[in-house]
Amino acid sequence: MIIGLFYIIVPLLLIGLIVRKRPPNILLWIITMVSFGSVIAYLWASARWEMVSIYFRPIFLAAYVIAGVLSYTRIKKPETPPKKIVTIFSVVLHLLLIVFFSGLNWFSFRGYLTPENSIDVASPFHSGKQVVLHGGASPFTNGHFHVKPQNYALDIVGLNSVGMRAASISGGANLNDYVIYGTPVYSPVNGFITVVVDEYDDLTPPNTDTDHLAGNHVLIKAEGVEVLLAHLKKGSVAVNVGDTVTTNTLIGNVGNTGNTSEPHLHMHIEKDGEPNTVLDGSAVAFTINKQFLVRGDVLALEED
Repeated sequence: MIIGLFYIIVPLLLIGLIVRKRPPNILLWIITMVSFGSVIAYLWASARWEMVSIYFRPIFLAAYVIAGVLSYTRIKKPETPPKKIVTIFSVVLHLLLIVFFSGLNWFSFRGYLTPENSIDVASPFHSGKQVVLHGGASPFTNGHFHVKPQNYALDIVGLNSVGMRAASISGGANLNDYVIYGTPVYSPVNGFITVVVDEYDDLTPPNTDTDHLAGNHVLIKAEGVEVLLAHLKKGSVAVNVGDTVTTNTLIGNVGNTGNTSEPHLHMHIEKDGEPNTVLDGSAVAFTINKQFLVRGDVLALEED
């Protein structure tokens, strides 16, 4: 809950400072806007907005622009110039923010670029609205990025009408409070089933099962790659080893099994590992319906 509130408080504080303070000249106005803007840009790219509401994401950007315009109209040389040491300290602080967060933004936003040799697959969901919790080609937007073969893995959660992934910021221990829990999962590729596991109990958040990382899961072989769909609900898996599947084949339902702190669908694609082995081989970058998904991207797909 504290982390979620942090995503709201920091942008509000910075925007409030922009509006409240009267810039003494246009140079300091520019430095302030760039430094505070770099912080807000980093939060826009890397924060888990689905905890508090994804709708805050564009609202804060708009508020930042409006605050900047208002601040610009209030530029005025003060009658009593501030002490030189105060001005120097302020400029140095802003420059440090610019340098630090520009570096973070560089590594964050480069993860939005679609990697070469990506393959395109269908969405594993046919209805509802989902958002990417982990995704992209950067460790700042994807907690899996440094873990082969999960470099380009996606963790996906659901969204309710107010843009949250659960009934509260903290989520809570009730699995049914999470929008994604129980949502049907479909095969994102045409292929055949090579591995099926459907034996582990769904866990109460934030408990995890580090001995069975993928929990209940399915592995699909398709054109030289293997697609993993993990953390499925116990008793929901609807396919068997050897079954041929298409993008209209129901695989199971989202659960909370394995090494997961809350209900979500984990999906990644790998190749060149031991056949029929989960979490082996090298990562394959992929798009869903031609879109390379990054943290905060929304899937809004209605059933055909």
